Amino acid sequence: MDGIGAEKSLRWMAERIWGEARVAEEWTSDGWMRAQIRRWIPKARALAEGGWRDLVPRHVPEPWRYAPTAGPDA
Repeated sequence: MDGIGAEKSLRWMAERIWGEARVAEEWTSDGWMRAQIRRWIPKARALAEGGWRDLVPRHVPEPWRYAPTAGPDA
């Protein structure tokens, strides 16, 4: 999201993820790295716009109900 917000290039974003050396070796205009970054951008935007809430469980069990009781007889 930082790269998207700063309007950085796809290659710049790839360099932050895979490193400058690897991008220098493998980057092509129609290659897998560029395609992967392009696929991630809409997903990142969706998460930033509230989609992250779908990743959070709606019901979280109360931990104290399932915790073992303290003491030597537990």
